[in-house]
This record gives sequence, C-alpha cells and structure tokens, in this order.
Amino acid sequence: MSENIADTLKCPHCSANLFYDSNSGRAVCKFCGSDFDPNVLKLSFSFENKTEEKEIDDSKMQEFTCNSCGATVITDENTAATFCCYCGSPALAGHRLRREFKPDFIIPFKLTREQAEAQFLEWGRTNKYIPRGFMDKENIKKLTPLYVPFWLVDSECDAVFYGTGTIYDRGKKSRTVFSLERDIGFHLKQVPFVGARKMNKQLMEAVEPFDYSEMVPYNDAYLPGYYAERYNLTPNDMAQNVTWRMESYARQSCDAVNFEYESTRMTDGYIDIKNCKYSYALLPIWFLNYQEDGVYHGFAINGQTGEACGKLPYSKVKRIAALAKTIFFWLVLPIAVLASATLALMFGSLFNDPSGLLFRLSSYLMYGAMFLGSGILYVFLKMFRRKLVETTNPVDKAPDLSQYYDTSRKADVRRKDDLLGMYNMSKEEIDDIRREKFFKWLDKIF
Repeated sequence: MSENIADTLKCPHCSANLFYDSNSGRAVCKFCGSDFDPNVLKLSFSFENKTEEKEIDDSKMQEFTCNSCGATVITDENTAATFCCYCGSPALAGHRLRREFKPDFIIPFKLTREQAEAQFLEWGRTNKYIPRGFMDKENIKKLTPLYVPFWLVDSECDAVFYGTGTIYDRGKKSRTVFSLERDIGFHLKQVPFVGARKMNKQLMEAVEPFDYSEMVPYNDAYLPGYYAERYNLTPNDMAQNVTWRMESYARQSCDAVNFEYESTRMTDGYIDIKNCKYSYALLPIWFLNYQEDGVYHGFAINGQTGEACGKLPYSKVKRIAALAKTIFFWLVLPIAVLASATLALMFGSLFNDPSGLLFRLSSYLMYGAMFLGSGILYVFLKMFRRKLVETTNPVDKAPDLSQYYDTSRKADVRRKDDLLGMYNMSKEEIDDIRREKFFKWLDKIF
C-alpha cells in the first residue's frame, strides 16, 4: 500500500485548519478569524510529490495519514471526508472524489449542529410513543453531518392507460359509464436517488425535497467540518428503483386527468421511461443511528431544509396502552351507549307507553342499529389502524409528482372518452352509494 496523506484546507494567512461555516457560507479559520469564499479557495496539497493521483488504488486503501498530526486515520473505501480522532482536524481523502467519483454539484450544509439538535428535539416531542431516555443528551450528541451521494435523474415519461370512468346521478338513480383511454407524456426533473448502498432508501426519500436553487458546482472547500461518502451504486445498479418511482409518478399523472369522474378503474396500459439523464451530487443530511433491543433505528434531518424523519423505536407499554384506549373509546363505549339506549326504550315501552311513542322510537332505533353499528365499526377500524401505524413511528413517503414535474416543458395529454351506456342503479348499488357517502362523511370528521 502506498502512503496516503489526508488533505486539509489551510488558512493562507496563518496555515491553521479551515472549517466550512454553514451560517456564513464561508470557510473560516478559528485561529486568526479569517474567512474565505469556498468558490475561490483551493486545496493546498503539501504532498503532491508523494502520491500521483493515477497511482491510487482506492479498493485497497482504507487508512491514510493526517496531514496535521501524522496519526493514521482509518475509513472504509467510500469515505471521502472525516475527522482525525487524535487532533480533531478535518481530514479529506480528496483523491476519492476524483475522476468518475467527482460530483457535479453540492448543496452546502445550511443547518448548524445547534439547529439540527433543536429540530431533533422538536420532532421527538411530537412523538408520544418513543421510549424514555431516547431524547437524552447522549443520543443527541450522536447526530452526524454527512454529505450523501445522490444521482439526480431527468427523464421523459410516456404512459398509456385503458379503463372505465363512472358518473352517478343520484337524483335519477342512474349511472353513466365511459370507456377511457389516456396517453400522457411529461418530463421529470432532478428526481434524487441515493447512491450509497448502506443508506436507507426509504429514509432518504422521506427527507426530500431539497431546494436545488442553492445547489452549486462541486468544490472540496465545502467538505471540511463534515463527513462525506462517495457513491457505490451506479445508475445501472438503481435502474429498477428508478423505474418503480417513475411509474408511480405516471399513475399519479393519470389520476390528475380523470378529475371529472367520481370513480375510475384503469385495467390495462404501459409506461415507457426514456431519455434519462443523470447528474451526481452530494446532498447534506444529519444522521443519528440508535440501537434498541439489538435493532438499529435510523433518524435523518435534511441539512438544508430541516425536514426530519426517522424509523425510531417505540415503547411497547405505551403502544399497548394506546391501543387499549382506542378499543375502549371507539368500540366498547359507543356500542354500550347504543345498546343501553335501545334497551331503555324497549323496556320503557313495555311498562309505561300508553301512546306507543317509545315503542316506535325503539323500533326505529333497532332498525337503524345495524346501520349505526356499521358506522361505529368503520370508525373504530379506521382509528385502530391509524393507531397501529402511529405507535410504530412510521417513515414519511417520498414527495408526489408535483415536486419533480418539469414545468418548463409542456405535457402532452391525449384523451379519448367513449360512452358505454347509462344504467339504472339497483337497490344494492343505491345502498352502497349511501354507505360510501356516509363513510366519506365519517372520514371528514375523523
């Protein structure tokens, strides 16, 4: 193994180490107080004659020498920026971001450590089911700033869908059915896909979107003071993930153009993803890894926007208590109230009801008990499912189509709607529509 020396950015005035300051957006010397524009600052390679870039075999090099104190710094083969564990100096394995591994762009960190810790605490307070002790200072100190490699994908999507759409006329108790054909062409711009194999894809999607207006051409001067990784997944390695996500956006585009139908059912079609263009960028993420019962949980904060998410541990005791409370308040109690009211009216009509009013009311209540009971059961199942998900601290989904739709290029939408027929609705269909309307009303309330 040939010798590697860790690069550092040196102050031109006093030769002390420079750190990138996310508040000012400049490289700062903590010794003499000077600051510099990263775009005009260049690495001072004091070891140029020791190692030629073309001689470096990254796959065999997992250690290099700190240029400040001479200690050996050990990393994996994809780490491009870290810290010396002996003197605390920022250590850059700059040669690992050269040639095909050199990023096209970088979004500098905007969130300071203090802001990231505050964001973590605020996010944690909104979650009632995390274990006690998780929000202590020792865990917060584990937050790590990391430049994560991403591939930004531009693509053209052509989607063709076939199906049916229905419009209901409840007054006439009829429905009109149309045959639908949709041919949609649109463009997507800078959809991010994480290029590091060890990064959790779902977690990376959850901290999107990034503000690309602050993205700048790559410069090593933005790395000191942060960790950085280079990619080990190529666009070809991620082809399946790219296709899946683009296809989901194509389906969203189809839903957007079927707004006039109350219900649609697309039964066939195909999606063509073409003319993909890739750019390579380092994007800022604050990370926290936490181990609970032998299982690792990840937490991430967008280092630019502050968007926070995480697949965090949950307290089993708090979860059981929350589920038990849901069962009692949304199932047991409503059914008990409904049954008590029905029985009270029935017994009242037997002993003291000369006008027969109580008997009629009890009859109506019994007649509607099944309908009300189905409503109670529907609300309970909805609340119970929601609580099942909430108590496991779920990760957010990726942004929808609107976030990456290329508005600078016009979409091509071709529609073909043919009338299949008008039909009278059966009693069962009318009852289904009433139930659907009732459940939608419940959805708005709950």
